[in-house]
Amino acid sequence: MNPPAPNLICPECGTANPIAQVECCHCQVPLLKRYLWAIGSGLDRYTVGELLSDRYLVQGKHLLLDLLPGEPAPGVDNTSQLYRPYLRLFPKRPHVPELFGALSLPEGELLLLEHAPVSCIDIADAKVVPGLTHAAPLTAVWEKANLVRRLNWLWQIISLWPALVAENVALTLLNPQLLRAEGCLVRLLQLQAGNNPTLADLGKFWQTHFSFADQGENFQQAFTLLCQHMQDSHETSPESIRDTLETLFQQALDHLGYEYHYDIASRSDQGPSRTRNEDKCFPERDLTSQSQVLALVCDGVGGHEGGDVASGLAVHILEEALRPLKLLEMSPQAVEQAIQTAIRRTNDAINQRNDTEQRHERQRMGTTVVGALIEHAHLYLAHIGDSRAYWINRWGCYQLTLDDDVASRDVRLGMSTYHQALELPYGGSLVQALGMAASHHLHPTVERFLLDEEGILLLCSDGLSDFNRVETYWPQYLLPVLQGQLTLTAAAEQLIDLANRLNGHDNVTVVLIHCRVKNALGVIDVDYSDIVCQGELPEVTDITMSYVPPPQPSELDVTVSQIAEPPQPKLQPPKVQPSQVWLLLLIGVGITTAALGCLAVLTSMNRSLDGIESSPSPLITPNNAQ
Repeated sequence: MNPPAPNLICPECGTANPIAQVECCHCQVPLLKRYLWAIGSGLDRYTVGELLSDRYLVQGKHLLLDLLPGEPAPGVDNTSQLYRPYLRLFPKRPHVPELFGALSLPEGELLLLEHAPVSCIDIADAKVVPGLTHAAPLTAVWEKANLVRRLNWLWQIISLWPALVAENVALTLLNPQLLRAEGCLVRLLQLQAGNNPTLADLGKFWQTHFSFADQGENFQQAFTLLCQHMQDSHETSPESIRDTLETLFQQALDHLGYEYHYDIASRSDQGPSRTRNEDKCFPERDLTSQSQVLALVCDGVGGHEGGDVASGLAVHILEEALRPLKLLEMSPQAVEQAIQTAIRRTNDAINQRNDTEQRHERQRMGTTVVGALIEHAHLYLAHIGDSRAYWINRWGCYQLTLDDDVASRDVRLGMSTYHQALELPYGGSLVQALGMAASHHLHPTVERFLLDEEGILLLCSDGLSDFNRVETYWPQYLLPVLQGQLTLTAAAEQLIDLANRLNGHDNVTVVLIHCRVKNALGVIDVDYSDIVCQGELPEVTDITMSYVPPPQPSELDVTVSQIAEPPQPKLQPPKVQPSQVWLLLLIGVGITTAALGCLAVLTSMNRSLDGIESSPSPLITPNNAQ
């Protein structure tokens, strides 16, 4: 007699569902399909279909499916150097997978990674099933991508370089088996530890595995010269390489006739359980076909008097300071500095008002903020607190910001996994917000991204993002916008309704920004995994689990205000023309930018950790669960 088929347990209602079920057969909530990438030799003796620890179903050579996604994650030994790079690089999501936990088997320990770019090439029989990504090996799909996309990929790789070097895992960026692409994003399957390669090694790797020969002689010559410069010059820096790639990226946009138009829809609601709305947003009306965008969401700190005043003041000051900025006429450093200055000016204004009105501790008003500045292909994101930004394309939903809470702080300090940290009494408490302390205690995160695909940027308060509502429901509420089946305005209204029905414990605000991109050739979006799965599947070799710590580990401190509140009970979920100028320009940029100061490390998730000092006291206790 065959053993009974394994079931997937719904985390919402506890009902057992067949593995292939998309929605729970009882509560109709989309089922969480948590695929985990397993590292270690302990999995070798197990076959597809076997169950590990009565919870994890083997689905491929390194692939497990969590049948109990509502249960706590397995713990890890936070003193082990093995886990450190994953924890320290937590802010690099979605490029770097997240450490879910460790599983002890008689054959050895397995490291379990969540949000890894696993796809049909990793599952038995190359099946395309819900829960898997659309990622594919970068080298396998390189020739399927156009000029702009290729340059964006290289730009992301060099942007990741400094952070991976700091953790002795830069070898990852030279391993073709670990580099994957999903739409415009570069994603890493896992990390490879070892003695760090040099920029010369990276240049040689690029020259060996990548080419622009089919994109015209000028771009191929420029790329070849860049790779040679990386190998020959001791003055080359990641910043100068990134600047060169960004210059070529802008030329490629003009060469291929890229056009960008942005539509915006915003909605805010006090929710069914609040007496006033402490959220504020900008713009407050819908806009279409914009060439430049400024968008803000501020959430007055829950439980603090005057939260609505603080959020309103923040929106007013930030709009006044940021709206006049011309991104294409300024250097990235100047834009980032202007954003930082505007945030600190806003913080000082709210803080001074608190002092003038003699507000102390819980009486002090504060607010979170998440904001976006966009012009053409350039996106700048800034945030303080736990209001979030997500990027949604046809292939997935990616959280771009990292909450300024105790849980995230503990992960970056290497103290625990995110799942473990959220279980702590203060796990969801904010460690910083605007207006609660002087600006020298404030550490805003400002990041830069290059856009080359159609997608939706979602800014929202935690009234929507709590309980993973965005990650769960984006295919139902946002994917139809990209498919032309739903208007942006309708999507914003439906997200407000969703938050009020399923969360309902807080105010809720959403700003949706639809990035519409077209070029002279028309087709930009390509499903890379579909291309690869139709051909020969690449073999993914085992990578050693050994870890070589950096010679001088950098210190990581986190600032936490001394204003603390007692924990509260956790809620239950309810134009440049193409010409011969490329070579001259590349040489000039490669030499002159070598001395430039460090730019903010981009794309996912580069969260600045400098100058933050550790403290066990949270600033703000959440009035809702994470």
